Amino acid sequence: MKNLFTTIIVLFTLTSSFNLLAQRRGGQGKHNMFGLKVGATQFDIQTSNFITTPGIGFIGGLATRGDFYNNMDIQFGINISNNKLEVQGKEAGTTTPIAIDYGLFNAQVHLLFGYKIIGDNRNMQSKFKLTAEFGPVLQVNSKMKLSDKAQEEFIIDKANITAKELTDISPININGLVGLSIGVERLRIFGHYQYGFNNILNKLNDIEGNTENFKGHISMFQFGVLVYF
Repeated sequence: MKNLFTTIIVLFTLTSSFNLLAQRRGGQGKHNMFGLKVGATQFDIQTSNFITTPGIGFIGGLATRGDFYNNMDIQFGINISNNKLEVQGKEAGTTTPIAIDYGLFNAQVHLLFGYKIIGDNRNMQSKFKLTAEFGPVLQVNSKMKLSDKAQEEFIIDKANITAKELTDISPININGLVGLSIGVERLRIFGHYQYGFNNILNKLNDIEGNTENFKGHISMFQFGVLVYF
């Protein structure tokens, strides 16, 4: 995991340099801002292999933002989050459903493009900002962690695996992000949705004796506040 975080830091440095260069070449050059982010996440895995319930987690991060071209701005940042998820299971030899709680720690690098619907654009000048945002996200995550180790040998409903085996998910994921941010120049409230393009459950197909075809995709909402300096 240390090597993965080192890679993220290198990507942050390189892409920040690209971000600043792009703003100098194509943007209006009005400002480059550095910000701090804090908020909440609602994390889920969309799959037909078992039953999940989204959980609420926390997010924090750093971001840069600046003018790019015409009504567009560009953002680059790193997020660190601790996500929660419930999966329906049962104790071996019983039929009573039990909620098995998991945590997922991850780091994300995102490069977002924003279209200024309202605020400092050619069509509508305003101190109030409303921006549509979209772009790719690189996610590096740990294995899922069981909240209660006593449940390691519980059976996941609809799947022929244990709760412990489910913790082994894909460590690198590529997501797409869409959303909005609203506020003023130095303070924005954001709401984003992310969907994972790759199969986060693919490693489960390598379990010895497995007969399932595991397939699942990240589905995550992020809400919070960005303060720029």
